Amino acid sequence: MTNNVKKVDPASIKSIAIKLILVYGIALLLTFLILQLPNLVQQISLFLFDFKLPFNWNHGIALLLAALAGYSIFKTKRETTFLGNDRIRSLIFGFILLVSYSIAGISNKYGINPHLWALIFVSLTLMYDVLEESFWRGYLNDLLHPKYLAVKYVITGIVWSIWHLLVFENFNQWGGFHIFLLLSVIVSFIIGYATTKTNSILVAASIHALLISKNLYVTIICFLIWGVMILTWERKLLKQKKQ
Repeated sequence: MTNNVKKVDPASIKSIAIKLILVYGIALLLTFLILQLPNLVQQISLFLFDFKLPFNWNHGIALLLAALAGYSIFKTKRETTFLGNDRIRSLIFGFILLVSYSIAGISNKYGINPHLWALIFVSLTLMYDVLEESFWRGYLNDLLHPKYLAVKYVITGIVWSIWHLLVFENFNQWGGFHIFLLLSVIVSFIIGYATTKTNSILVAASIHALLISKNLYVTIICFLIWGVMILTWERKLLKQKKQ
């Protein structure tokens, strides 16, 4: 009886670990440096519309740059793209989030129609999360060994949570950093699994954007629809291949 189980290649794991440490170091350094700069989104919105948006994309831009550096320096094969392995369904995935929140609306202190503000707020949140997820579920998804998904999700969740030490002043709303770390790992399994199935940064960003949790009903509706889409994602791909 032959043994078909492939042995773990220590050299390959060591190489991946070194690349992970280096590219994560780049991400941390870029994040620290770019956070010293003025809030770019607010500066642009003030200049164009005389309106101060409640967003800071600086750290998201830093992660995008780190992802590009990782792909370039280490020649990592890119399999996770913006729209992944099914462009139409990835677009629908993000569209569901925008439409759901636009219908529900989000109250605001600016005197803007709640439904219009929901569209603006969630659109800008989604754009930021695309920047952030280009690294966490983009580059790291392609770098870490695909045969050990649980390990990949745990590692991503841990480094993701530690990175937030540079971004957040405190973690009181989560009950402390230890709780935040645990939640990050749990969420990493959810977003990571969805990314593994779809290879789509937009899908990952859409789930990430839902964490704003401005409306419980929208959260439930999106998760139910998205759950069905993720579970049936491969079936559609198989049908397309047969045609």
